[in-house]
Amino acid sequence: MAGTFFEKQKFGSSTRLALWALLLCAGLGIGCGGPSPEEYIHQLKSKQKAERIKAANQLIRFDADEVVPLLIEEADSGYIRVRFEVMHLLGRFKDERAVPTLVAALKDQSPRVAAAAAWALGQIGSPDALAPLLKYVRDPTVEVRQYVLGALGSCHSYEAEPALSDSAFRVVRRALRAPEPKWRVAALQSLRAYGYRDTVEEVIRMSLDPSDEVRYVAVQALGQIGRTPLRRPARNAIYEALLVALDADELQSIRSKAVHALAVVGDARAVPHLQRLMREGTEKDQIAARQALYKLSPQVAETMN
Repeated sequence: MAGTFFEKQKFGSSTRLALWALLLCAGLGIGCGGPSPEEYIHQLKSKQKAERIKAANQLIRFDADEVVPLLIEEADSGYIRVRFEVMHLLGRFKDERAVPTLVAALKDQSPRVAAAAAWALGQIGSPDALAPLLKYVRDPTVEVRQYVLGALGSCHSYEAEPALSDSAFRVVRRALRAPEPKWRVAALQSLRAYGYRDTVEEVIRMSLDPSDEVRYVAVQALGQIGRTPLRRPARNAIYEALLVALDADELQSIRSKAVHALAVVGDARAVPHLQRLMREGTEKDQIAARQALYKLSPQVAETMN
């Protein structure tokens, strides 16, 4: 009987707590399970950027089936800030159902929204987006053209659209000489999806580009190319270009990237240059050089400690 009495007392207490919580939620006008996706989408209208970011980060935690259709409905919102956040979120979800909506947004009156749509299409990487993207490769807005060029590589597919993929490759290759550094960087990044096909000389040239950002991405690309099977002349040319970046570039980040690329390429001829960097370079140079030496020649690296 005692057990029954205490069980009843416990059950009664739990019930009262649950009822109290429900009444509290109702009194505050909130759901006990937290705000719904609709409520977070409403927050995207906030004039406070921090609030919009907070809402977007909460929305991405929901299931795509629950949120993506709601975002698509908001894609033609009268608020530019809402449309911009919607494009970004659709890119973060990487859901192919959003492709038609994002394609339509490429012609948005706000270049910021159009650029976000192009970025999102690149995140999704659907071949269905390739033909529409090619229509905007001459967009006069720096940001729009940047993200269009950056999306061409991830959206191309020789299996789905071989002719369009070749057209996109030609556009990307021409953009390696574009006047805006951001366009050159975007083209380099897109070129990776093509395996840097037939562009070793152009990437080497870009490792000497006046733009720091272009040089950084080009040196990184040379390391990626160096991992692949290459003819000896091409491999030697990449090695020499990386040595130039290692010895002559004033930027620490580019020198470090060149050290890493040399380690990836795996050319033991770089060892004396890395040893010199260990003796004469900055602290960051020395750390990067030591890591590279452990990959190329562990015995030498041990003697440098």
